[in-house]
Amino acid sequence: MTRLAGATYPRPGVAEPTIRNPVERIEVDIRIGEGRMSATDDPIFLGIRGRAGREFRLQHAEGASFRRGADDRYVLAGADATNVEYPELNDPTTPALDAADIVGFYIRKGMAPIPNVRGIGELDDRVEVVSVEVVVHAGGLAEPLRFFRLGPVWLGLACGSTFEVPREGEA
Repeated sequence: MTRLAGATYPRPGVAEPTIRNPVERIEVDIRIGEGRMSATDDPIFLGIRGRAGREFRLQHAEGASFRRGADDRYVLAGADATNVEYPELNDPTTPALDAADIVGFYIRKGMAPIPNVRGIGELDDRVEVVSVEVVVHAGGLAEPLRFFRLGPVWLGLACGSTFEVPREGEA
């Protein structure tokens, strides 16, 4: 048992929550704009809103991600069914997530650990996201959960680093 700043995990006398609809796989489809400076090499994350509250790095295990004009698909699942880099860190099945706890998603652009030094005019490495669809496959659900956002949305220092991806059909 680990103790951090007065907290105890798990809390004594409190049972672990029951997971009714375990997430098996999360598929993320992202379309990147085609204009100049629409792409990025900075890290991009998919975050979960709700009690699940986690982030996953969207980076293909093979090949480049977030290139101009690309339609990229990221599959977050167990190590044998994923296409992302570092599958052990980007696995929504461990620890288990309950689909009932997911109220929305967000996309967040991180900053590269090494400053962008290509030139003064390019200090703000941006990315243009044309559309995002997130599909959550979970046990016990007749249909997958779908979340969608249509852009274009720019992410970067001058325009913000995060945007929401609401459940399909919600404003």
